[in-house]
Amino acid sequence: MRIRFFIAPSLPKDHVGRLLAEALAAALSEKDGLQVVCSSKSPLSNGHPESTPHLVHVFGAWDNAAATFLFKARNRGIPTVYSPVGGLISWNKEQEGIQRRIALYARQLRMIGQAEAVVTFSQIEKQSVEKMKNAIRLETFANPIITNTVTMDGLVGQMIKLYEQAEKSFDEKVRQQINNKIFAWKDSVSIHAILFKLFYLQHQLHQGVIPHDSIAELGQMMMTTDYNEDEMNDILQQLKMDKWIARLEQILSETDGLTEGFMPSPPLNDSTTKRIKNFIEP
Repeated sequence: MRIRFFIAPSLPKDHVGRLLAEALAAALSEKDGLQVVCSSKSPLSNGHPESTPHLVHVFGAWDNAAATFLFKARNRGIPTVYSPVGGLISWNKEQEGIQRRIALYARQLRMIGQAEAVVTFSQIEKQSVEKMKNAIRLETFANPIITNTVTMDGLVGQMIKLYEQAEKSFDEKVRQQINNKIFAWKDSVSIHAILFKLFYLQHQLHQGVIPHDSIAELGQMMMTTDYNEDEMNDILQQLKMDKWIARLEQILSETDGLTEGFMPSPPLNDSTTKRIKNFIEP
């Protein structure tokens, strides 16, 4: 699993939330099967290892950078976890103008609502989040930076479990949304399976990477599934997926030996096909 930590730039270097994020990222990086990038600057842009995480964890609430990063990750179909780390707006903070407090509260409410899970590290912060009544899932863990009631290894175990559950629950929602899109053709079981895979590959492309195993699975389905090609092409055109499958056919012909006898439509090798190839992960 690739995990991206984003620390709000407004958090001071000695802020307990920043210290926690950096220590947690370092400890997670030592675990097999995990890749963790911890940064306050690098954007979610194609061409960087951190641009294609399986999950994003944002720490901090006070600046637009943290909110923008979380929203962008969610818009790209990447599950997010959010930790305010002491940054929730206090309505008793008189030095903040009322308009700024309203704006901050609205932004924080949206961040909490869009996160697949919210993780707090104190009971006071937990209560503040609960009052907002917008969190999908809320967990509270002890912070090993300020207490000896939990070790960093203990927190790592808790966070890995939470990350895995967040990724799984998000993926289940994506799959349900795809099933809803192709509900009208539910009686065509074989066609339904291929349509589902086509939409799921679009989701993976939107995230920033298509694992080769995922596209190879489509090739196997096309070679082993018995379906009516005329019916398939009609449905693909109605769904505006005809060019998408044609481009994938071209790629599969080059990477997995898919032949035209197993293609419902002629392959398409255009500039978009060439760009898609750059998103395929070995």
